[in-house]
Amino acid sequence: MATNEIFDSAVRSDGDLAGVFEYDGESGYFYLYKTEGGQGHKIIDSIHILSGEPDFTEADVLVRWDTEEEKVGFFIRGVLWAIFDSHDYTGHGGNYRPDAKPGLLPEVVRGFGIVL
Repeated sequence: MATNEIFDSAVRSDGDLAGVFEYDGESGYFYLYKTEGGQGHKIIDSIHILSGEPDFTEADVLVRWDTEEEKVGFFIRGVLWAIFDSHDYTGHGGNYRPDAKPGLLPEVVRGFGIVL
């Protein structure tokens, strides 16, 4: 699937943090952004999702916060591939491959309504 760019994001209701996925035509990363403060948006951390041409489109991706807005996740076709925790800014997952399953632990995905 030839895709130039893919983008999706979700800002926490407090307006302080955002999860952002960006594919620039060569590689895709999931970012945790700090959205408030005097210096504008600041990348806190990133998780590598893929390099090369994706087998998905912008319509297949979703960035959303969990029910408590403590973690933000990146989904491809409804499957959770990466998470950032807003308490300690740790990232989990990434490295998407079409023939693989995400390597996320059950305690990390808690709050997203997902059973592994």
